[in-house]
Amino acid sequence: MLPFRIFALIASLLLGGVASLASVREPTEGPPILFARDVAPQVKLRTEAYTVSPMVEVREFAYTFRVTSTYGNFQVRGVPQLETLLHELEVIRKLAEVSQSEAFASSLSSSLTSPVATTVGVAKRPVAAVTGLPGGVVRYLGGKLYQVRRGSDKALESYREYRSKDDKEEPEPTVEEPKGKKKKLVSSAGKLSRKHLGHDSAKRRWARQLGVDPYSKNEVLQEALGRIAWASSLGGFAGDFAVPSSEVFSYAGKARELVWDRPAHQLEREIVDTLKDLGLEKGLIHEFRDTPIYSLTEKMELCFGFKSLKDSGDIAFLVDFALRAENDEDAELMIRTLEVLVSYSERVARIATIGERRGMLYACSDRGYDIYPLAVDYLHWTPLVYEALLSEELMAEKREIWVSGQVSPIAKLQLREHGWLVFEQVDRYGKSSNAATAKR
Repeated sequence: MLPFRIFALIASLLLGGVASLASVREPTEGPPILFARDVAPQVKLRTEAYTVSPMVEVREFAYTFRVTSTYGNFQVRGVPQLETLLHELEVIRKLAEVSQSEAFASSLSSSLTSPVATTVGVAKRPVAAVTGLPGGVVRYLGGKLYQVRRGSDKALESYREYRSKDDKEEPEPTVEEPKGKKKKLVSSAGKLSRKHLGHDSAKRRWARQLGVDPYSKNEVLQEALGRIAWASSLGGFAGDFAVPSSEVFSYAGKARELVWDRPAHQLEREIVDTLKDLGLEKGLIHEFRDTPIYSLTEKMELCFGFKSLKDSGDIAFLVDFALRAENDEDAELMIRTLEVLVSYSERVARIATIGERRGMLYACSDRGYDIYPLAVDYLHWTPLVYEALLSEELMAEKREIWVSGQVSPIAKLQLREHGWLVFEQVDRYGKSSNAATAKR
């Protein structure tokens, strides 16, 4: 019989070997560093308005770009966000040039002499700012992103209070009191809103011409659009100029067209009517309409996504799921995830049901496949990934993962070994590098 110490040594070596084999089976990958020209070959990396750093890091499964410009330095995640930012910077530069022209200065000066224009500002609704939280994708894969049922109640109440104030009459302008009929005219004008003065419609027209979102969260862009809208609506400025654009920057789709064509109150009514038609209860509809997490444009995009999936189960669950977002990053993750699901349903197979497992959104096709949409730029094999995707909760005989970006060779190999069908580089129109094999 072997002495106990020798037996213990052999046992430890054997266990170490098993652990070593386990680590080989589930290797850990570090995030790569890539070249911007390879990640976004369609993007111009340097102009008069900005410079994009040539190196791109992958942080929390997202391409992270650094941009320097005259209007500030930015760190942006993902190619779509990069394209949007760069186009907005070009628009800001062009508007800055236009604002130096004599015609614009004269028009803006005329508009600002109006007591109405000086007192009616652009109402800024509060947006919940959550700090100190890990990235949305990290919490999503960890099953922690949507653990708490809508944690932005305080921000929502703040929004509603601000909204009720915003709906009241505008305060009368504080200017030197005129006399007679002029006094009455100015007092009445002070009660007019921006929409009566044509500011909002002018802003939407300029946004369409420039190919930007009138509800963009870029504050510098909002300020520039506001100035040219006032110059147009009250000062009569009628400048006409072109900004470099492309298919990427055009808002192809009904949601973007509606945002350009209709005022905000009509968009909100459209949102409410759409959700009513989908059978949602009043409280949930109003909560979605009033949430400060999503812009009006983003709410319209989500509504079109909900409509596309109306035959696939409980839309109220999807709306509830969307309302659990805590910040802009969560909101972007939800929008992109929904896009992947809609693309699958339109291009591959009908979605029969939609649900949640381990905090992750999933769908079941009418042919029995479990579909997991994952909106990431670069999926590589880390403990976070394999603990999520190889967990017992996600086990199924037929399961697929649809990744909006790229999957590393190691991650692809490991997923396939564990029974996953992997589809990558799925764009918003449902195309994939291997989508042909997905048709069933």
